[in-house]
Parts: sequence; structure tokens; C-alpha cells
Amino acid sequence: MLHIKSAFTILLLLLYYLTACSAAAAGVLKNKSIWDILTTDERFSMFVTHIEEQNQTSAFKDVKAGTVFAPTNKAFYVYYDELFKRKVTGEQILNHIVPVAILSNELWNGRLLRTWAFVDQVPQVIRVTETKSGIYVGTGGDQEQSWVSQADMEATNGVIHAIDKLIPLPSYIDATLHANKDTKDFYDKSITAEIDDNLKYSCGVTVFAVQDDQFGDYLSPVEKRYLSRPEGRDDLARILKHQIATKIYYSDDFPEGNSTIKTVEGTEDLNVYVENNKGAPSAIRVNGVRVIRSDILAANGVVHVLEKPILPKHKSFFGSSARKSLIGLNCTRFIELFDKHGLGAYLDDNENDVTTILAPSNEDLLPPSSKKEVKSWLKYHLVHGRWDVKALYDGQLLETETHQDLGDKSYQRIDVHREGLTKPIQFGKSSVIGDPVYVGDNTIIYHIAESLVLPRDPLSRLPVNLDLSTFVATLYASGQDSVIAKAHDISLFAPTNEAFSRLGLLARYLLQPEAKDKLTQVASYHAVRGVFYTSEMKEGEHREPTLSSGAEINLNKTKEGLFVRGSGAADGSDRTVIGQVIKSDMLTSNGVIHTIDRVQLPSTLEVTNKNLLSVEGTNSFLRLLERCDLAKDVLEHLDPKKPYTVLAPSDRAFGKDGLSALYDNREALMRVAKLHILPVALPLLDPDEASSPSTYGTFKSQKQDKDHKGIGYTGTDFPTLLGENNIVTIRRNVAGGYSVSVKGSITQEGADVINYGRSTTGGGVIEIDRVLVPKREYSHRGMAWWEIALIVLGSIVGAVFVVVSLYLGWRWYQARRAGRIRLQGQD
Repeated sequence: MLHIKSAFTILLLLLYYLTACSAAAAGVLKNKSIWDILTTDERFSMFVTHIEEQNQTSAFKDVKAGTVFAPTNKAFYVYYDELFKRKVTGEQILNHIVPVAILSNELWNGRLLRTWAFVDQVPQVIRVTETKSGIYVGTGGDQEQSWVSQADMEATNGVIHAIDKLIPLPSYIDATLHANKDTKDFYDKSITAEIDDNLKYSCGVTVFAVQDDQFGDYLSPVEKRYLSRPEGRDDLARILKHQIATKIYYSDDFPEGNSTIKTVEGTEDLNVYVENNKGAPSAIRVNGVRVIRSDILAANGVVHVLEKPILPKHKSFFGSSARKSLIGLNCTRFIELFDKHGLGAYLDDNENDVTTILAPSNEDLLPPSSKKEVKSWLKYHLVHGRWDVKALYDGQLLETETHQDLGDKSYQRIDVHREGLTKPIQFGKSSVIGDPVYVGDNTIIYHIAESLVLPRDPLSRLPVNLDLSTFVATLYASGQDSVIAKAHDISLFAPTNEAFSRLGLLARYLLQPEAKDKLTQVASYHAVRGVFYTSEMKEGEHREPTLSSGAEINLNKTKEGLFVRGSGAADGSDRTVIGQVIKSDMLTSNGVIHTIDRVQLPSTLEVTNKNLLSVEGTNSFLRLLERCDLAKDVLEHLDPKKPYTVLAPSDRAFGKDGLSALYDNREALMRVAKLHILPVALPLLDPDEASSPSTYGTFKSQKQDKDHKGIGYTGTDFPTLLGENNIVTIRRNVAGGYSVSVKGSITQEGADVINYGRSTTGGGVIEIDRVLVPKREYSHRGMAWWEIALIVLGSIVGAVFVVVSLYLGWRWYQARRAGRIRLQGQD
């Protein structure tokens, strides 16, 4: 028990001794100055050596009430290893002195401490960072900080805090931006904008950098690409300078509430709002955007990191224009061509012009080989009006800026192709890449996959459609090819090959060399003065002049489509002659081409029945009429009030029927000739049914002219020049085609219609495969009355003989059957 009490007493004495020694030591430190403590403590010997080497002894001795963050000897070894034994400068030594005595309980997180160091006359600051592992001091940011390994060594003139690393002088602000991950993008953009040197050599600025991308979603990808290119350097610099204040504003420099600060760019001030949260770190917002990281220190400034971009508020600040957007779309060659040909104003900001630009990339740009066409070609990429995607539809024609070969008052069109919402829109043959780019309120740009191609001249465009080969041949045969190629502002209504075949004999006649003048009239009649696009025409009928010596043609836009009517129609609904546009709006350099299904004839065209009979195949009947002196009245007259329709047997029909004997009998010859002449207008024959069955749906006229009779399946009777007793019936065959017969003729077969053609007097020629013969002259010599009577009598006698023979035979059979006897046992 005694031993235990003795041990306890000894322990109390030892504890009292240690406490007294500690108090004595503290009292000794408090009685010493900062310099005395540094020089007497071996842990700071290297720090003192550097202080003396840099002649900063007086600075430490002259401290009256300050704080020194004293690096231990170990800190210098780390500094040498990390910085390859760089020399410690006098300003770096002074960066460890704060001219205010601050104990550790006052070193709160984020506190800024002004030191005695200066860099280019800018006072330096260190930042306190408090974590769970202790207190750190340094420049802030991503750089490693110095840990306070022993705090609160009080001296007569202040306090010393031992740290494990030297506190370096901050880097210049450009290097500070580069060294921190949150500000690296700002640094990269400052290099692109070539303002990095301005940052480096500035005498005090504040940078508000955005975490990650400086522009976020506030700028489109096109605008960002523009700013990344050399052409966008100045605009990029303006935006970055809008985020740089002209002075150094540390977080504790902002007054509570709202304040404004000037920017290097100078156009717009920045609004800063500070809210103190009851002793917690202040909440700072710049232009309404929260500061998420403050006070990253630099030698000549400070950096604050923002949550979102703070782009200028005014739209005019960025100075958006089509030119800048085109640069962002990699269309610089496109811009160069516009500038080279004096069209650069179209790409600059113009509030009065509303435009849609179709722009190909540099690698997709292919100008025309002819230098004369380049200017028109460039303007073809400019569309009047600002056409959003929602306003575009398939088949739409947009008015461009070029006239090309049109008149000065007409603008060339570009056609739109759009198939559903999933497939890209096409302008001409070029597809749109990506979304449209909106430039202000007046301009929209579509990035296209390839250059547009100007519409070709009609003579280059027509042969592409093989169904128009006959029309192309007529243009060259008539010599109208050069006329149409040189014309301006024309709408070409091109008949198809099938349309020419519907002309029948008339087409064969027009293509003969002797009919070149008439072919010229027909060819030029299909070129209408003025450009008429079906999508832009209003409903209604109107007459328009053509290239055919001033002859006019009717254009009629209805709900069913666009119809074209020349001369020869029985009425306004006569689809046997009236043409309908079946393919519309094929653009050409000097207008537009529409395909029609009927050839139109001008009223000035004079085609007689003789002309129609002169084609190969009906010459025999032509000579017959001339022999009968009927050519002048029937074939050559031009009186539309007295039309004739000629039923013309083919040359083969004359040879087949063996009617050569008629040439020696003028009276019989005249009778045959007159039987083939109908003193009426050409009947309304369906051209598709003239020689063969067809599935083509013909137009049923609601009204028919009394001079033009339609042909049905029951047949229609027509008078002939031979008189009332010799009527000709024309009927439509159920199997297709038409047939002609002499009404009342029992023995003669009807003739089939081979072809037909319309004359300009309202009459025409119907080619048939047999020669019609008057009822008494169904053979080449005829029969007497008594011969006919004998034939009838013989027929009667023969019939009586057959009946009597049958009766006698029946009587013999009955008698034979009644005379038979059945024997017993016989079944």
C-alpha cells in the first residue's frame, strides 16, 4: 500500500514538472519575436537561410503584428525535388508574411489573406482551405496546398504557423487557367481568340470562366464551329472579354446585394449579387449564374468558376449573319465565290431581305464550267422568303434570286422533293444535311449535300424523256429548235409520242418534207409566251399568245388539272382534241416544260383533206377523186361551214377488192366515190379506239356540237353524196375499234377503220380497209331482176322438195313398222 502511494506521488510531481516546463516554454516563446523564434528553432533553419540570402531579414524583424506561415526544412526538400531546386525568390519569401496576426481559429475555409509579396506591382493573396484533415493555405485551384502542421506559435509581434510546403507565387492568369481543369476550356478558347498574351500581361483582371464548355447549349454547333475558326476569332475574343472584369475582384471584395462591374469588352456590364447566409460562405451570382468555385488565385488576377455561361444579353453583340453561319458550316469556298462575283452583300446581315440560303460544303462545291453562268448559279442557291421545314411540301416550286435565261421580271424556280417525315428534304437533286440554321429573324440556311444545278435549256431537257422523241424531232425538222432555245419566258407544252399517234394521218402528213411550214406552225404553237407553273396558276380559263405568229391558245386550270385547247375542239369539253397536262413543271433555263396528251393545232393552220390523202397508203383513192373531179370541192376547199369527211379505202383495199373495172365505167366510179364522201364534220372518234382496243378512259362530253356526232356501239348513220338511199353507218366495235358499212346492204361486209385525220375545216379523212359499194353494185358487174327471181324460185322449189322427201320417208317408216308379226315365245 505504501509503495502505491509513493508511485502516485511521484507521478503527480512529474506531471506538475512537465506542465511547468511547458508553461515556461510558452512564456519563453511569447517573450520572443517572430524572427527570434525562427532563428532559434532548428526546424526553420533553411527558411531562415533563404530569408538571409534574399536580404529579407529586416522585413521579418520589422513585423509589428503579423502572421508568418513558416515552411519547415522538410518543405524545402520537397520543393527542390518538385521544382528541380529552383531558386527561392525574395517575393516568394514575402508571400509567407501576412501583415495581420491571425490565430488558427480565424483561418476559416475560403478566407483570403493579403501577403507582403508583389508581382508586377500587384499585391499577392493566399487562400485558406479548411478540410477534415486540417488547415491548408495556398493559391486555391487544383494546385497542391500547404498544410499547417503546427499552428499558433505566438510571438511578441504576431503568430507563426508551421507548414509542410513552401507557398509558391501564383502563376500568371493564363497559366492559372491552363492548370485548372474547370478553366481549361476558357484557356483553350483564349488561345484560339489570341487573347492569352493579353491575359498574361494584364495588370489585374478577374476572369469568370464556365465549368467545362464556355458556351454550353446557349450557342448552336454551327456558331461554335464558327467561333473556333480563324474567321470567328474576333467574335470569340469579344465574348471571352465579356467574361473578364477590368479589375481584380476577390469574393470578399463584392459588397452584399447587387453591384455592377465593368468588363474588358466594355459593351455590357456584369451584375453581381452577393447574399450572406448567416455566417456561412457567401452565395455569389453573376448575371444570375451561380459561382460554384471562387478565388482561384493568379499573380495578376483571380478566377471564379460559373455554373453556366453568361453570354451577352443583346443579340447584336454576337453580330450573327449568314456569312458567319456559313463559315461554321464549312462553306467558306461558297462565301469566297459570292465575294468574288460581287454578291457578298447577300451573306451579310440585312434586315430588309428575307432569304433562304442553300449552301454546299467546301468539298461538295462544284461550280459550272462556264464562267458566264457562275453568277446565275450562285444566285440559284438563294431562295426568296424564309422557308421553314414545316412550310415545305413535295412538288413545291420556290422562287430563287436568279433570272438565268428568263426575262428580267421572272425568277428561276427550284423544286422541292419531300417523301414523308423520315427522309431528308431535297432541293433539286441535293439532299439537306442536318437541321436548318436560323440566322436572326430573316434568314434560314439549309446545308445541302451537293451543289445545285441550274435548269438546262429545253433542247437538253426534252431528250431525257424518251416519250417526247416525236416532239423533239418536230422541233428540229421544223427549224424551231434554235427559236425555242433563244426565247425567254416560255412555257413549252410538249405532246407525247402517243399524242402524235392520235393525230393519225395528220401527223404523217406534217412530218413530210413538203409540210415543213405547217409543221413549224404546230411546233411553235406549243411554246406559250410567259412562264406558267401549275402550282401557281389560279383556276379559270384564259387565252395566251404563242410563238406561232401570234396565235393564241387556251389554258384552263380546273380541279381536275390543267387543260390546253387549240383549234378543232367540238366544244369546251371535247377531250378527243383538248390536251391535259400529265407531267408538269419540268424546269428549263428559259421557262418550264409541261407534257400533254394531245397535240394542239393553231387556228391559222390550213390542212385540207387532200393534204391528208397525200400521205402514203391512200393515193389510190386520191386519184379516184381527182378522176371524178371531186378534188376541188371535197379535198381542197377551206370553208369551215361546209365540212366533208372522206372515207378513204387504203391502197391495199383497192387491190384486194378487184375494182379496177370501175375505172372504165365513169358513172359507176362516180357512185363509188360519192358513197365515200360524207357532207358532215369529222365524227368524234376516240383516237385510242381508231385501230385497236385500248384501256384509255376517254372524256365524256356533257355537250356535243351538232356538227360533230359521237359514235356509239349501236352505230351512227351519216348521209353521203350519193343520196338518201345510200347511208353509211359507223359504229364502235365491242372488241375495240370502229367499223363502217353501207346501211341496208345485205351481202357486203363492213370495213374496219385503220386510221383517221382531222382537217382544219372541221372535216377529215377516215382510212378504211375495204372499198364500200352502193347497194346495187355490190359486185363489179351487177345482177338482172330475172336472175334474182330465178334464184328465189329455185330456192322455193328446193325447199318444197326437201319437205316432200321428208314426209314420204316418214310414211314408209310407219308402214314398215305396222306390218311386223310377233311369233309365240318371242320377246
